[in-house]
Amino acid sequence: MFNTDGFKAIKGLTDATMQRQEVLSGNLANIETKNYVRQDIDFSKVLGDLKNSSMNIVEDDNQSMLARSRYRDYSKPMTMESELSKLYENHLRYLLLVKSISHHYDHMKKALEVRAT
Repeated sequence: MFNTDGFKAIKGLTDATMQRQEVLSGNLANIETKNYVRQDIDFSKVLGDLKNSSMNIVEDDNQSMLARSRYRDYSKPMTMESELSKLYENHLRYLLLVKSISHHYDHMKKALEVRAT
């Protein structure tokens, strides 16, 4: 039931979203640190890794995938507003993923109820 490609993709993206929350929180904690370079998670790389792995992910592979998708962003200076905006965007992404997981469980529940009758 939990081995479907869709469920594994949602789990991988949820893990990446939680990891990004930690990274963004670290950026905020170091906003006043001299020469600190902000970090982030590249979701296109996460999606690519999920697709290339044919969804055969074990926990260690998932962690290494997240480590590969983490990068340092030298593009522009960090500001409190930009980091808070990214945190809020990440929070919305997380809510959407949780809703998708809930939807997946609802479908499984309905299938089991139909099968039981």
